[in-house]
Amino acid sequence: MEDEISRLRNEIAELRRLLNKHQWAGLTPVGATGACPECAGSSPPEGRGHRPGCALAAALAASAAGAN
Repeated sequence: MEDEISRLRNEIAELRRLLNKHQWAGLTPVGATGACPECAGSSPPEGRGHRPGCALAAALAASAAGAN
């Protein structure tokens, strides 16, 4: 139980860090192809998506795995 609480606290702290770092992340300029605010990886077909070690890519993968 303590491990789960500790893990959740760490996850919340990381999400808050990302939120503070990228408070304007939802604002994409018109005509932009889009880029990850954490790793600056651009979306396909122009780019290859997230770069290795991207925290957002890891969070998205974990939430997708949890949904299955």
